[in-house]
Amino acid sequence: MKKLHVLPEKCIACGKCYLNYPKVFDCTDDGVAFVIQKSSLSQQEESERAIYDCPTKAIKWLDDVPD
Repeated sequence: MKKLHVLPEKCIACGKCYLNYPKVFDCTDDGVAFVIQKSSLSQQEESERAIYDCPTKAIKWLDDVPD
């Protein structure tokens, strides 16, 4: 099963994901993004846009990740 993931070492805390897609992402006190929930079918389009918008490509789909 695919799972949305933010690579914290690549995240520059620009806020594009959690400001534009707050149902999918949030951030730490330092501004580093993380996924707040599993991406539902209705949020997959937002997730894809966030992946495209990320300037450092820190947001990825990971394959075969157990729940």
